[in-house]
Amino acid sequence: MPRRPRSTAARTAAAPADRAPLLLFAAASAIALWRGIAEARARAWTTDDAYISFRYADHLVRGQGLVFNAGERVEGYSNFLWTLWCALGLKLGVGAETWTQASGIVCYAATIALLCLLTWRRAREDGAAGAGAWPLPLAALGAAFHTDWNNFATSGLETSLFALLAVVGYAVLASGECRPWRAAVAGFVFALATLTRLDGALLAVVALAYVTWAGRPRVGATLACAAVLAAVGVPYALWKLSYYGDLLPNTYYAKSAGEAWYAQGLAYVALYFRKYWVLAAAIPLALAAAVLRPQPSDAWVRRTALALALALVYTWWVARLGGDFMYARLLVPVAALYVIALELALERVAERQPIVALVAAVAAVAGIAFTPSPLYGPQEVRGIVNEWALYDPGKMQLQRLQGQQLERVFANLPVRVAFSGSGAELAYYSRAPVAIDASAGLTDAYVAHLPLAHRGPVGHEKAAPFSYLIDRRRVHFYLGEQAAIADSVDAYVPVVRAQFAGFGHTVLTWDPALMDSLESRGIYVQNFIGSLDEYAARMGALPDDVVRQRYDKLRRFYFVAVRDSAREAPFLARLH
Repeated sequence: MPRRPRSTAARTAAAPADRAPLLLFAAASAIALWRGIAEARARAWTTDDAYISFRYADHLVRGQGLVFNAGERVEGYSNFLWTLWCALGLKLGVGAETWTQASGIVCYAATIALLCLLTWRRAREDGAAGAGAWPLPLAALGAAFHTDWNNFATSGLETSLFALLAVVGYAVLASGECRPWRAAVAGFVFALATLTRLDGALLAVVALAYVTWAGRPRVGATLACAAVLAAVGVPYALWKLSYYGDLLPNTYYAKSAGEAWYAQGLAYVALYFRKYWVLAAAIPLALAAAVLRPQPSDAWVRRTALALALALVYTWWVARLGGDFMYARLLVPVAALYVIALELALERVAERQPIVALVAAVAAVAGIAFTPSPLYGPQEVRGIVNEWALYDPGKMQLQRLQGQQLERVFANLPVRVAFSGSGAELAYYSRAPVAIDASAGLTDAYVAHLPLAHRGPVGHEKAAPFSYLIDRRRVHFYLGEQAAIADSVDAYVPVVRAQFAGFGHTVLTWDPALMDSLESRGIYVQNFIGSLDEYAARMGALPDDVVRQRYDKLRRFYFVAVRDSAREAPFLARLH
């Protein structure tokens, strides 16, 4: 009995015909997934900045709104969707660090798996067309061996989710003819990317431009994409205006994002590509593949153009912004797009010279994996550091315990504290009613809108002056070290120290009732009242200018808020 010929679908499923390429592809995909997940788990950590989102999420779960300080509507995060996701984890009773680390690893693994799938689908198409199969998931391997992507797969930040959405949006547009339904789905994905990180709006604009170019029909596809972007974006924008009073987050002003800083930004990008030069090579290789090989298919051109357009526009934005103080973090979300473009270029080479293409792909993965980082340990270049290398699990655990002790110390007391960026964990765990980021102003509108006096580490160029922390906000304590504050505490108020939760703090304003409450809980605070009385007793022997200077400090620290005419009278009599 003659054999029935196989259907077209069966023939397509059978390509690639050779078992060797299939086994190679399966093994390489498994290696990519195993390596990516294993490295992400081994390097799991939580950076200080993540605790800002955690505090917003905690307040939301406790019914105080999406705020950093109850009653103060300031958008001090730039990752709306991620912050809501953190709130879900807290609502379910999962610790913020555990929830975000697990979520980041899942997003990273999903991205690697999606990159494998994209490569496999193109291999099936090429096999069906008689062009041969591409046996290596280069993009997935590049993502898995990207050291800094391993680092930022976790970190508590939105980087993994943002990178996943960027690749999903690309995959939707690149996987077939750009019909209106596909354009609408892509619009939704890029809208989610924008809600995850406002910079995603740039990717959405590129996607809309691509749909306008490649859509079939063009007008219908463009309208479908734009309508979905508007359906998500407009309500979000209106809510932001009504809730925060501004379309842009407070972080935009704190980081002076409105002022281009190409010198620093290009240095940041160049430092990134010193290690990941293979990704930069995708640009000339893709152009060469388009020009030197036989006429590329329309699908290849569209896929390559989209990947490079998304990657290059976002890289331009990072350069304009001035980059970041965390090495590589801002460019991780588009790393996959660069390596996709590289893979597409080598697929063209493989049509005629498969061995050459395969060797080049292996060399590319080796280049990504083994090119040394330009930053070693605590080394700093132009204010850029390898944040993961500075991460100290012991220190973070200690700060967590200290923060939890602070929560017990501050319970039901109207404590106002200031902290530097590294103290965000203390602000989160202490649940102090008012906490002010004194080193960057990310969560404080006044500090964020201060004029930019000088350029420095990106995002840490505006510090809160004592005139604000003390005279206007009446902050009680500066938690931990004071190095990040704009001026010296000794030049503004008397230096009074307190000891609690295992380490020292600086008192910025004296509230007798609060100090008495803290002392009743076993907290040590220097005897300021005793020191004041002692100084008043001996000031007769001091020059007027010395007494006046001291009184100015005491007035800010104590007399402005406390009615103590008996102790203030000797100063007034002496100076007036």
